[in-house]
Amino acid sequence: MSITTGFADFARGLRILFGREKTQDDGDKRLARLSRMVMGQIPHYGVAAVRSQVIRGVEDDLKRATKKSPEAVEALIQNALRTPEYMRLLHKLGLEEPHIRVMAKQAKKKGGENEQ
Repeated sequence: MSITTGFADFARGLRILFGREKTQDDGDKRLARLSRMVMGQIPHYGVAAVRSQVIRGVEDDLKRATKKSPEAVEALIQNALRTPEYMRLLHKLGLEEPHIRVMAKQAKKKGGENEQ
């Protein structure tokens, strides 16, 4: 066990014992858990491999949301932006909000072409 892992566990324990004040929406708990799991894979597989898989996953999610409605795409993006763990993962992979917005725009464009 490393020092940083031990410190993170200690801090997590204190938050549980003393209660954590929620000052903001913490976003999607499932997305946060998945983000932590993916972050754990970065040391094993490397940033480039994980980044390509994350991009592929984002594109698939946006494609599914585009089939529902354009509002579903925006709701998906807002949910992701409210999840701090996901935003940390994106930052670690060299991706930011503008990259996600561009992927959403491309998904909407491709979705519109498929309907015609």
